[in-house]
Amino acid sequence: MKDFNYKYPASVNSIIECQFNLLCLALSLSLVSAAAFIRPCTAKPAARRGGGVYLMTPNPTNPLEHNNRAVELGSKQLWQQALEEHKLALEGDPENITFRRNLSAGELRYADSLRAAKNLPAAITHYRRALFADPGNGPADSNLDYCLNALGKNPGDPAYRLSLAKGAEGTPDHFEDAVVEFRKAAKLSDTGINHFYLGQCLMRGGKVVEGYDELIVALRKDWPKDKENVEALSECHTVLGDTLKDFAYKAKGYQDKSVFTRRLNNAATEYRRAVTVNPSNSNAIRGLRDVGIEAVAINPSFRNQMLLGGAYLLQADFDHAKLCYEKAWRAEPTNPDLAKARIAYHQAVVESALATPMRVAETVQKVDDLIKLNPNDAQLWYILARGRDRQGEKATAIEAAQKAIGINKFVNPLLVPFYNNLTGQGPDPTAAAGASGTTGSAAATAGALGGTPGAAGASGTPGATAAASSATAKPAVNNSAGYAKIESLIKENKLDEAIKEADTLAGASPSDGKIWLLEGTALEKQGKLDDAATCYRQAAGLKEAGAADALRQINTSRVQPLLNDAEKLITEKNYAGALAILKEAIILAPNLPSLHRKAAQVLKAMSDEGEAAKENKKADDLEKAK
Repeated sequence: MKDFNYKYPASVNSIIECQFNLLCLALSLSLVSAAAFIRPCTAKPAARRGGGVYLMTPNPTNPLEHNNRAVELGSKQLWQQALEEHKLALEGDPENITFRRNLSAGELRYADSLRAAKNLPAAITHYRRALFADPGNGPADSNLDYCLNALGKNPGDPAYRLSLAKGAEGTPDHFEDAVVEFRKAAKLSDTGINHFYLGQCLMRGGKVVEGYDELIVALRKDWPKDKENVEALSECHTVLGDTLKDFAYKAKGYQDKSVFTRRLNNAATEYRRAVTVNPSNSNAIRGLRDVGIEAVAINPSFRNQMLLGGAYLLQADFDHAKLCYEKAWRAEPTNPDLAKARIAYHQAVVESALATPMRVAETVQKVDDLIKLNPNDAQLWYILARGRDRQGEKATAIEAAQKAIGINKFVNPLLVPFYNNLTGQGPDPTAAAGASGTTGSAAATAGALGGTPGAAGASGTPGATAAASSATAKPAVNNSAGYAKIESLIKENKLDEAIKEADTLAGASPSDGKIWLLEGTALEKQGKLDDAATCYRQAAGLKEAGAADALRQINTSRVQPLLNDAEKLITEKNYAGALAILKEAIILAPNLPSLHRKAAQVLKAMSDEGEAAKENKKADDLEKAK
């Protein structure tokens, strides 16, 4: 059967000529099927279908026949019936380019007839439908511009076309209009954000493949660095990540798990890019977390644990982040990414308003220890300054910030503005961002690491008791009533309430060692030995009576199970395994001389006299410091 087609007219005046050609085609078809035409059973249905006009084409039973019937109806200017048949043809064969162009041509000619009748709004609607069916329909494009211009609008203004697109996108049943106008805006202004709007609109309308391709095009275009473009670029990566994640879930049940894993990795890459561009993009952070959970479920490797830990860090979910980092550290304790990740973790803590005073105190202690090993690291001094400021120690915060600026004032874009705020020279640039979680610099660091800001708590260097020049200063506020309330709650075994009260009071008076000691006591009674040790360490640094002894006792309790395991391996002469466990114990309780003595014995048994001597010296120094 012959495939009937329209041809795009060069101008409106050629419509009559095209209709004449179509009529000739229809007549030629009638010569082929004259016998069928004269039979009453065929002619009557055709007449009803054509609205009282005899038709030469057979009643349609397949897409090609619907197309041919549509062309014949169009030749008789029965446009509504013709367009209905064109749509049926395209629905039956969506990939047929000829059917799509025929639909577009039919919409064009109907629109031209409406324009000739001075019905411009209806003409505009059908010109857009013609362009939706075939974006290459040049006459429909130019005639649409003519109609808009006749209404007093400027069809060459990309901002105007963009406003039309956004208005149509928010209205039900105007998806096609929105796509056409977004396409026109992107054609007039070939920028990344305009192609993103088009791709996003296609995605929302269920055109996933076309939308995905358009988003890829958007990423190759220019993106100015104003706020709107930055947020849109981040969202572009997020939409790509969501699409890739959906494709990954479809492959979850495949026997070959590598397909699922590969797609998850691709989704994670897009989410990380989104967060790097805009650290406040909560949708991207949530997507990264979901991908991380799936990846860890398949394979709890170092890289996957770090991916998930990074996502939790960006959400300011420090408890889950730290747990992931500890697992990553146990998997690969010597991986160099851990050092970068540790910095990202501590920076996120001091910059986030969601971090509790106890967590800030823990970070300050660890960063203070790291500075002793790396005194020329400007980033560590910046983090310490932020942490001291959070603890209410403005003088030491200023001193630390000055140190950082003296080493490298460009190490962090927030350093100089933060220092200016401390000294009264300007506002705090991160005050607003910190209220919602991690701020830009820490989140960007996490994104740059590929979502792997890990092992902050587990792999910290041995920490001595944090002490600063202002740490011994007692608060001006009298907290006696608060002490009594916390002690009473502890005696009544209302430990959750006691911890909450102490945490609130520590936030107001962070240099009050008594509060930290009481909170440590409540946490120890709950069995939360790690958190209790943090409080005791803070109290000891503030020279609170009894805090140092409490810290030693709890550290002994924390490491005792590890010490028992190490003793068992020593009995079996598995010295390498015993040493690994002892190193883990030393990280948990770096100030216990007994652990260093035991490590020295194992090293000596392994004939490593040099390292054994170092461990013995550490034990001697710790005993002298008591």
